[in-house]
Amino acid sequence: MPISPHYLSKAAPMQDFAFKILLVEDNDDLREATSAFLQQKGHYVRSVPMAEEINDMTGGFVPDVYVIDLNLPDEDGLSLTRRLRDTHPDAGIVITTARSQIGDKVLGYESGADLYLTKPVHPNELMAGITSLAKRLKYSPISHNHDLQLNVGRLQLNGPGGSAELTAADSQLLSAFARAPGQTLERWQLAEIIGTGGEPPSSATIEMRIARLRKKLAAAGAASPYIKALHKVGYKLCDSVILQ
Repeated sequence: MPISPHYLSKAAPMQDFAFKILLVEDNDDLREATSAFLQQKGHYVRSVPMAEEINDMTGGFVPDVYVIDLNLPDEDGLSLTRRLRDTHPDAGIVITTARSQIGDKVLGYESGADLYLTKPVHPNELMAGITSLAKRLKYSPISHNHDLQLNVGRLQLNGPGGSAELTAADSQLLSAFARAPGQTLERWQLAEIIGTGGEPPSSATIEMRIARLRKKLAAAGAASPYIKALHKVGYKLCDSVILQ
């Protein structure tokens, strides 16, 4: 029995970290509802109905976390989990399935899953499980004095030049830069992060947000030019930022 999509309208607190999540789920209603819920919580989500569409969907989108249903129409979810664990050893993998026998769970973990959740899964349980994977992913509170440190909970950026207060939107954008491969975000990714109400932001809006973030980085003592524009690509963060 799959999770009821109406659960996904229930409120849950915003998460401290924004993840790139790939959802592999063949139930159309559930896939769309789960994607909407995770996006509402500030994460960047792609979703596909079957394993063979993963490469076409992701492109330059490198997931931090995979959420995989086992009963897929093509490749079995356990086989997919093993394959992803081999090719993406640092990614988080969450299995969601109606298979509830202990033997099934053991196989799931042996295949490389970090979490095995039995459907129906309440969205808050799924969100809590995904958030817990931060401990094994890229987020470490260990830092050095010369690093920029983004305290997501306090909306504060600390560095060798002092501290800068951030808005929630600034914090989300800087977190995305810090987590992105090469600390680079393409324009389509920036549009997803900055956009509101389903409408893509204009180029002027993106540039204004980048300019505002540059000022905050400068105040904290980041290295100039703070955020570099990449022609026809996007923007690159020019200094390391540690998330706290």
